[in-house]
Amino acid sequence: MKRSLFYFAAICLVFFASCHRTPEERLQRAMMPLAKAYLDTCKVTYDSVRVDCVDTITELSYANLNIELLSNMEANYEMQYEEALTEDTVKAQYLRLYLGDIRRTIEDFQDLMGSGDLKDKEVLLYMVTGTISKDDKKENFMFFVQPDKKTLHTLDPFGDNLLYKDE
Repeated sequence: MKRSLFYFAAICLVFFASCHRTPEERLQRAMMPLAKAYLDTCKVTYDSVRVDCVDTITELSYANLNIELLSNMEANYEMQYEEALTEDTVKAQYLRLYLGDIRRTIEDFQDLMGSGDLKDKEVLLYMVTGTISKDDKKENFMFFVQPDKKTLHTLDPFGDNLLYKDE
């Protein structure tokens, strides 16, 4: 009898321990309403939503992320610029201006990274990735959330640069 009571207690302990949520699971669960709000603002219809991962973005990783985004934009605009040189000189002039803005912004981020002032520990943003299902089709999504875990953030390297927020 004592032995079966011991086994029962051990099984209950294991069961309750397995129900305990890790901090990562709690963070993913907290992002679910924001994921739905994000998808609603994008006017995306879905049958189900799943938050797959929540990554922390520090100041240093934010700068890297923006540099990567801007580098991809630069490559895209560079191809358009090369095509426009032979076809449309007005469009080529605008594209050259865009390329200049992109290159200056990349340099700004690189200067910030080189200054050593960027923190690599403190959470600046959360990057949330997930999957939606609609009619047996799955699509991935990604969005950013402020550290308050309540406010969505739109990544805009030309506008709302979070590294300059204190200036």
